[in-house]
Amino acid sequence: MKIRPSLKGYFLIMIIITGVTTISIMSAVSFNYFLTGIDFSMSNAMRAQAYKKPVSDGHPIQLNDFIVATRWEDLPPLIKANLNQEDVVDNLLLKSIDGNPLFGPPEAGYFVLKVMRKNKIRYISSMFVSPKWQDSEPSVQDKIPPFFYLSLIALALMALFALVPYFIIRKVANPVEKLMAWTKNLSKEKLIQPIPDFHFSELNSLASIVQSSLRSVQEGLDREQRFLGYASHELRTPIAITRTNTELLRKMIEKDISVDKQLQVLERIERASFNMTDLTETLLWLNRKTDKSIPLISISIGKLTEQLLEELTYLLSGKNVEVKIKTDETLLLLPQALCRIVINNLLRNALQHTTEGKIRIIQAGSKLIINNREFDSQEIENIEQIEKTENQLKNELGFGLGLELTERLIQHYAWQYKNVATEDGHYVEINFL
Repeated sequence: MKIRPSLKGYFLIMIIITGVTTISIMSAVSFNYFLTGIDFSMSNAMRAQAYKKPVSDGHPIQLNDFIVATRWEDLPPLIKANLNQEDVVDNLLLKSIDGNPLFGPPEAGYFVLKVMRKNKIRYISSMFVSPKWQDSEPSVQDKIPPFFYLSLIALALMALFALVPYFIIRKVANPVEKLMAWTKNLSKEKLIQPIPDFHFSELNSLASIVQSSLRSVQEGLDREQRFLGYASHELRTPIAITRTNTELLRKMIEKDISVDKQLQVLERIERASFNMTDLTETLLWLNRKTDKSIPLISISIGKLTEQLLEELTYLLSGKNVEVKIKTDETLLLLPQALCRIVINNLLRNALQHTTEGKIRIIQAGSKLIINNREFDSQEIENIEQIEKTENQLKNELGFGLGLELTERLIQHYAWQYKNVATEDGHYVEINFL
């Protein structure tokens, strides 16, 4: 079974290893300084006793726990037996310890210091011998080696050094895990909700960055989905015109119909292909939200409306609908592709949703009015059923998408737009200026 590395565990282990190593080294250094301090104190005490009283050869004197002599031979036998005169160095403490002070009290200790002042030599010695265990029972405190207390303190510090990082990491890990869970469960709906509080400002900033990044990705996906929906909706008509006229052109060629009529069909195919190109470029422009503007050209809203109405007449097949159109020859500087999309969707909506009745299309100057009247109010038996059927048909054919695109384009160019539902139809008015 492969163990997955954990940043939390790795950090905790490294902290513990660092702490244990540091405490161990510091404990050893502290013990060494402890022994060095004892030697320093012993040396100073011996120097202080060296010249307090006069001493003659062969007559050493005892001052407290120290014996002061002028010759090595005058020192106590145990000192001479455990220390070597050749090892004595001026002003340097010479010592010998029986036993290991790390693991228990030493059995004996022997100390000698040689000092010289004004050509007068002094040997200062001191020793101690612990009582034999069999002669007197040692106390519990004597049985415990001094190093045990130092080790106990070191272990306590190691435990503290391990527990403190553990609780700190736990304090940090909980908000991090909360952030991970929140990030994992992010959905499209949660991207617009406020960010939860993850206790630490750094985690809150990270959550904000994650939300902002995912929101940008989601907006990009939404734009792509809208583009695909708009493209599939808007390109249906020119594709249908191209296929229909291609089949018609093939039959005309097979039947050897006049070239002029064939050219008319070919012009409709070319016009449909140009429309597809313009539509695609316009949808890409709208989807990318670039600052580049659509070129303006001089167009006739009336002629464009008549042309689009002719292309959409197939929507009236089998319907008892009367269409009347009135236009003029006004020329305006407008984005042709955008105007084509807007007018095409408004006409398509009117033709599709009028099953029986009248459609009036009026273009005058920069204004275009489309008014469809489908039913007489006395002929409606079940308004709710009809509205339900219309809404179902609208969703199935995607005309809601077309009207959404139309409204976006109108809003972008700030054209005046009115879409009013009447008792028996719809009244639409748009001003392209």
